[in-house]
Amino acid sequence: MNKKLIFKVILIIAIISIVAILIILNFSTEIVENVENEAVIEPEQEISEEQMRQTGVSLYFEDKQSLELVKSEIKVDAKDLIDNPYMYIVNLLIKGPTDSNMQNPIPEGTKVNKVELKGDCAIVDLSKEFLNSNGMNSIYSIVNSLTELKEVNSVKILIEGETKDNMKEAFVRK
Repeated sequence: MNKKLIFKVILIIAIISIVAILIILNFSTEIVENVENEAVIEPEQEISEEQMRQTGVSLYFEDKQSLELVKSEIKVDAKDLIDNPYMYIVNLLIKGPTDSNMQNPIPEGTKVNKVELKGDCAIVDLSKEFLNSNGMNSIYSIVNSLTELKEVNSVKILIEGETKDNMKEAFVRK
């Protein structure tokens, strides 16, 4: 009787082992099938070196209808911002908007003499043509655009290297 009991126990262990192996093999096969059926996502187009260097710059121009300053995002080559990003941004502002619903508040003919950062204040030296502006939007177009950069908290505007009466203090974002 002892031999029959041992035989039955061994038989039950063998059956349980076979069932366990079959379950594991079935589960493994499902995993392999799921991995094989997963879609491989490939980019439609390779990203060029030029596209990888693109970065966004925020510029402020006047809306033609409301005459309010409006933020305009443009993409530029990050390499252009390396030497003097402040000068580059002010020159972009002087060129004017690309959006036909916006206009440039900076007077035509204005040139940038120099732009430098002292502490957290950008010092912008412009030509005398800037004095032909029609209000504060020309100033705040520059101030708001430059203060988009985290290191710039205020902007001081000089005309031909000199401080003018209405621009003695540094301007902060409006």
